[in-house]
Amino acid sequence: MKMILVMTAKSGKTREAIAAIKAGADYVGSKYGLKGETYLQVFGGVAGTFYLIADYKDLASAQAAQAKMLSDEKYWELVQKLADVMIDPPTITLLQPV
Repeated sequence: MKMILVMTAKSGKTREAIAAIKAGADYVGSKYGLKGETYLQVFGGVAGTFYLIADYKDLASAQAAQAKMLSDEKYWELVQKLADVMIDPPTITLLQPV
């Protein structure tokens, strides 16, 4: 199962967004062992759009990870820094292989 999180930086805030995304990814990776990839769209669409892609074994493991993060104050501090430089809340999509 893949989770794809898409968000767009405010105009002029792409560098700050990169720093906030890296800080969040590093924290989640070290604290929860979750690995993912982050991409910045460079052609087409809206400039400053980021794609975070993470793999989960199944829906239950994705939900368990989210539950842990939602109760983590440090995680929320990092989310707030990211929210300050993004246009809107992210869209989150879960994909199931067929």
